[in-house]
This record gives sequence, C-alpha cells and structure tokens, in this order.
Amino acid sequence: MTSLEPGSLFAGYRIEGLLDRGGMGVVYRAADPDLDRTVALKIIAPEHTRNEDAVARFKAEARLAASLEHPNIVPIHRGGEFEGVLYLAMRFVPGTNLRQLIDSGGPLDMDRIQRVTASVAAALDAAHERGLVHRDVKPANILIGGEGGREQVYLTDFGLTKRLGSQSSLTRTGAWVGTPDYVAPEQIRAETVDGRADVYSLGCVLYEMLTGSVAFPKDNDVAKLWAHVTDPPPAPSSTRPDLVKAFDVVVARAT
Repeated sequence: MTSLEPGSLFAGYRIEGLLDRGGMGVVYRAADPDLDRTVALKIIAPEHTRNEDAVARFKAEARLAASLEHPNIVPIHRGGEFEGVLYLAMRFVPGTNLRQLIDSGGPLDMDRIQRVTASVAAALDAAHERGLVHRDVKPANILIGGEGGREQVYLTDFGLTKRLGSQSSLTRTGAWVGTPDYVAPEQIRAETVDGRADVYSLGCVLYEMLTGSVAFPKDNDVAKLWAHVTDPPPAPSSTRPDLVKAFDVVVARAT
C-alpha cells in the first residue's frame, strides 16, 4: 500500500509520522484537527480486505471494541472505510511496550510483573464479558505509559484484523491466526476459540516476563506451533531456580 507522508490527510486525520509497520498494515501518529488531539491511526493493508464477509465481520467487531470502556484498554475513537481502505483511529499512548522492555532488560521486576499481569487480565475480563476475544495477546500489544507509580498498562490491537487475513505463510489457508510464540493450541487446530485462548497467551507472556525467554524457544515457527500443541507447560523455575514454585502453578494453569 502507498505510504502516507507527514502532512497528508486521511479520513480527516493529518499524518504526523510512522509509528509501526506490520503484516496487517501500518500505524501512524496523526492529528485529529476537529478535536485537537493526537491519535494512533491504523491503516489496514488492502490485500487483507478482499473478502467481503471478513470486512463485514471486521466492521462489526470494531463497533463492539469501540464500545469497551476500561482503564486498561486503548479506546477506539473511530473506525471504518475511507476510499476503499479500512482504518481504526485509537488513543495515542506515549511510552513503550512490553516487547521493548523485555528485549532491553530481560526479566522484569516483580512489582512490574504484577502490575502488567493484573492490568491485562482485567482488560481481558472486560472484553470477554462483552463477547470479544482478543486472539493476539503478546508483549508488542501491551503498551506502557507514564513512569514509576503513575505507570499505566494498556492492552491494544484487539484481534479485529485477525478476521481479515494472515500475517505469515503459515496462516494463508485460514487454518489459524495468532503469533507463534503465544498462540493457543485450539487456535492452531482451528477449533472454537473463546476467552480461554487469551488466558493461554497471557500465561505465555507471564512466563516471558519472569524468565526473559519465550515459553517455547524453538528454531522455527512450525516447531513452536508443534510445541504449543504437544509439549507440557513450561515451568519458570526450571529457568530461574530463585523463583517460588507458585509461579510454575500459575503458568501451568493459564496454559
């Protein structure tokens, strides 16, 4: 898709710069001139919008996601279609994400682990009560803004775009959607997915926060998927003997 240059307009938003680029599209920092606020504008790549049924589901779930009001969920301000291109306008959260924190510092301190886990779990509870499953809980989708005691944790990028297509060659048949390091076995097996798949993914995220490593550090995506389906839950204490065994129980129950 054509990149939007700073200063250009899209659906009434003025582009300020690129925030992130992924398999499903591009996220820009943009200004909303009408309300004088900054937003994160996610533009969905056109190749993922060719299926009319998938687009209809995306729009329906975007409305549902926009109705979620929770302090740990990034609000969706607006979503829809502009000149044939799907988009979502969300609150802009200055700060970092959990992926960057783990990559830069390894295992997190216990206070932050507790804060992140409780915040994401609360966000998922709110979503599940409304019948919305995230389907892609992972460190990159956990945003952290503020500092110290004012640090705030947000869950973003609900699995809306997962209805539209795949991010890798492994998913082009539509057999499953998700991220190999965190995807639940029932997603891999193309079974019915509900909120328990998100709990599984959060268990994998907790393991990584505790150890600094993903739960199944295999050499390729196929090996990772096979491990999720067949291997027993990993025990954090096997990597970090200083951890109390209770963490092993929590990760085992979640996964």
